[in-house]
Amino acid sequence: MKITNEFFNFCLALHQDYELYGPEPEDWIRGALENVPEERHIVLKDYLNELLSGNYSDAQLSEIYHSTSPELGFRDNRELRQFLELACDIIGKSSIT
Repeated sequence: MKITNEFFNFCLALHQDYELYGPEPEDWIRGALENVPEERHIVLKDYLNELLSGNYSDAQLSEIYHSTSPELGFRDNRELRQFLELACDIIGKSSIT
């Protein structure tokens, strides 16, 4: 699957200092969203929806995520899926989408 610039920039912001955004995963997501122009959040949300649609296994999702070279790791592929689901929910609740 082709990786969108929006997803790449989002993942790129999940760097070693991600905890500077705050202590909770919701904070990390909101901080990473700062790397994606607000008018492009809907593109990111659509991409996440496609990734989370059930068409990709947890292993495939992990492969796509790791191809962006993020520094934020997860204990297992299921935890990554939950994090991306949370990101999708947060974007969905923003005023722009």
